[in-house]
Amino acid sequence: MSTVGRKADHLRIAAGPGVAHAGGTGLERLRLRHRALPERDLADVSLETDLLGARLGAPLVVSAMTGGTAEAGVINARLARAACEHGLALVLGSGRALLEDPSLLPTFRSADRPPLLLGNLGAAQVRLADAPERAERLVELLGADGLTIHLNPVQEAVQPEGEPQFAGVADGIAAVAAQLAPRPVVVKEVGFGMDAADVVLLRDAGVAAIDVAGAGGTNWALVEGRRQTAAEKVAEAFADWGVPTADALVDARDAAPGIPLIASGGLRDGVDAAKALALGASAAGLARAFLLGAQADEASETAAALVRQLRVAVWAAGAASAGALSPAHLRS
Repeated sequence: MSTVGRKADHLRIAAGPGVAHAGGTGLERLRLRHRALPERDLADVSLETDLLGARLGAPLVVSAMTGGTAEAGVINARLARAACEHGLALVLGSGRALLEDPSLLPTFRSADRPPLLLGNLGAAQVRLADAPERAERLVELLGADGLTIHLNPVQEAVQPEGEPQFAGVADGIAAVAAQLAPRPVVVKEVGFGMDAADVVLLRDAGVAAIDVAGAGGTNWALVEGRRQTAAEKVAEAFADWGVPTADALVDARDAAPGIPLIASGGLRDGVDAAKALALGASAAGLARAFLLGAQADEASETAAALVRQLRVAVWAAGAASAGALSPAHLRS
C-alpha cells in the first residue's frame, strides 16, 4: 500500500473505538490541590509560555496527526486556524509523503500560521545517509520553525510493511539536529513512552526538546492490527505495552533536567495538561481531542475549551500562571 493510502487508514482508525491502551496514563492517579480561596481573579492567571523560541498563548501543542490526503488537508487547515486563534503550537503529520510528492503541500499547510509550526519525520527516514538534507528540505517546503522526529519501533515492527531498522537512528537524529541548528529538533514517541536511557541518548544527540508521548492514549500497534488482519495477532500482545505518560515524564525530568519536556500520550483535557505541567512539562500535547474536533469542524471550539479548562485548573490549584505549576500543586 502507498504511504498516502496508509495515512488515510491511520486517520480513520485512530478516530474510532478500540485502539486505546489497556492501561491509563498515570495522570489519573494524581489530583491537583483545590484552593477554595485562590486569592486572585481568574482573568489574572497567565497561560502565556515561551517554547522553542516562540511565544504561545497557552502551553498546549496540537500533536502530529496527518497529511498527504484530501481529508488531511481539511483537518490540517482547521487545526492551523484553531492554533492561530488561540496561540498554540502545531506539529504536522509525517512529511515522508510530501518529500515523495511535493504537490501534496496543500494537504499539510494552509494560509494560517501558528506561532510555532513543526514538520515531522519518522525514525526510518532520519537514519538514511541523506537525512539531514531531506529534513532541511521538508522544513523549507513547509515554512516550519523546526522539526519533530517521531520514534515508533513497536508500530514499525507490527506493521506488515513496516521498517523496523533502528540501528543508527540516534546518530541520524544528531546529524539532523546539527544540520537544522539553530532551528529546533524535537523528538517524540508515538504513544509508548520513553525510558530514561532513551532520554539521555537524545540529550546527547543535541535535541532541543523531548516529547515523552507516553502510554495511555491511542495505541499504534492496535491501530495497525485494525488496519491489517495479518498484524492483529501480533498487535494484541502490545495492548498494555509502554511507559505511562506520567511515569515517562518524571523519568525524563530526572534523567535530563535541562531539556524542555512536552507531555503527550492520552491527555484528555486541560486538567490533564495542568497535571503534566505540575510534573515538570513545559507544554502538553493532545491529538485525539483535536482530531475529533477538526473532523466535526469544531477545532477552534475544542481549543477554546481546552484553554479555558487549563486556566481554571491553574487558578483553582492556587498558581498564578501555568509556568508556576509545580509538584507543590499536587496533592501528596
